[in-house]
Amino acid sequence: MKIAGKTDVGMIRKTNQDTFRIAVLCDGIGFALVCDGMGGVKGGDQASAIAKRMITAVVRDNIRAGMMDDELHDLLLRAIFEANRQIYEQAQSQPEFAGMGTTALAAIITPDCAYIGHVGDSRLYQLHGGQFYQVTRDHSRVQEMIDLGQITPEEARLRPDRNIITRAVGIAPDVDVDLLDLQLSPGDRLLMCSDGLSGLCSDREMGEVLSSHPIEEVTEQLIAAANRKGGYDNITVVVIEN
Repeated sequence: MKIAGKTDVGMIRKTNQDTFRIAVLCDGIGFALVCDGMGGVKGGDQASAIAKRMITAVVRDNIRAGMMDDELHDLLLRAIFEANRQIYEQAQSQPEFAGMGTTALAAIITPDCAYIGHVGDSRLYQLHGGQFYQVTRDHSRVQEMIDLGQITPEEARLRPDRNIITRAVGIAPDVDVDLLDLQLSPGDRLLMCSDGLSGLCSDREMGEVLSSHPIEEVTEQLIAAANRKGGYDNITVVVIEN
């Protein structure tokens, strides 16, 4: 297993409120995390930093070889719940952080399966058998409109409310987490990213880059592509090769 990651402030923002973490844990189990903070300059930074720290710590301290599927899902839930609690409590106690929150896309990766915990609009894609497709479903206003047939995915990219998310870590005492497991084959690649990438680059563009370069170059090239298109947001890219 190979994992590479990179984050970039983009062309417009003054600070980077995205964070990511990649690691290989016990017995070659991979771990990857992407968080995209929100809630003003200080709040977004703080929320994504807390989520990165807490989710990583809970997974790292409790992972062990031979865990069953439901145990790995429970571990991801515990990690995201703990991050939610920490962010929410700080926002309640310190007015300068009121309303802060973050997306969270966390993955525990074995040779056969990726276990995913997901809140917000940071995305996971899979490249399998030459086919590239989105795995996660955004928790966003425009995604709800797409589901209702009110707009197309192409129209969603142009809407001014495209960045409004309907779920986030830390904005309420409780958080609803989507849990997925994804079967993997040798040679599969996974792409995890913040909306600074997926909001600017099409699936076709991302799939072409992911399928044709070493993973370290993929992170560089995708960030460069988003910046060429305006770099309106922070950009984070994590790539896993099975």
